[in-house]
Amino acid sequence: MSAKKVYSYDIEAQDIDFRRRITLSSLTNYVLITSGRNADENGFGLLELQSENYTWVLSRLVIDMKRMPTESDSITIETWVEKVGTAFTTRNFRIRDAAGVVIGFAASSWAVIDMATRRSVLLDTIPSMQRFVVPECTPIGEPGRLPGVTGEVANSFEVKYSDIDINSHTNSLNYVQWLSDCFPLDFYRTHHIRRFEINFMKEIMFGDRGEVHREMNAPGDYAFQIVTRDNGIACRARILFEEVK
Repeated sequence: MSAKKVYSYDIEAQDIDFRRRITLSSLTNYVLITSGRNADENGFGLLELQSENYTWVLSRLVIDMKRMPTESDSITIETWVEKVGTAFTTRNFRIRDAAGVVIGFAASSWAVIDMATRRSVLLDTIPSMQRFVVPECTPIGEPGRLPGVTGEVANSFEVKYSDIDINSHTNSLNYVQWLSDCFPLDFYRTHHIRRFEINFMKEIMFGDRGEVHREMNAPGDYAFQIVTRDNGIACRARILFEEVK
């Protein structure tokens, strides 16, 4: 058990896009895998909570990268719990390349819900977490609240079997893929992702249909809102791109 720990990953073929850069969903996946591995090792992981009929849910996430890893890169992700509040806990991440150079940071906010009622529960249900708190922030700060969006419909979806995870709702990575698919290949040929932010607001369940609304705040700076047909706004997000030089 360790309050701060580093995990290593090799970027493989399934992680990259046509430019041989890691996709946003694959990078997000590595961040979430790191969170899960560390929580498991410290005694408050997903399976441990589910034995008590509770589960972790991701509330907010921000990833800020100086550069995106490419094919055959190796990265390490260091993680720690910065604080534990009444209903949410903040977990941070530091991402380095094979040379040990910091290439990015991430910060996340998590809640615990009762699997039967789907309502949040107080984090004093897992007091052991307090032993692993490291009160160290990152340069990017905590993930913040994102504003509403009134923009064009840039994508649509219907949730099917392959979209559902162990919590019986849509996997977080599906949201990331729906957002990423709002742009054509030509756009990705000239832009790469600098920063990604997402706020999860409602669960998206099997059979739900919805749309992704996109609005440009400034050149390269896009805001999103995922809206389901029956339950309204499910999430808000932001992607900041930089032009390829």
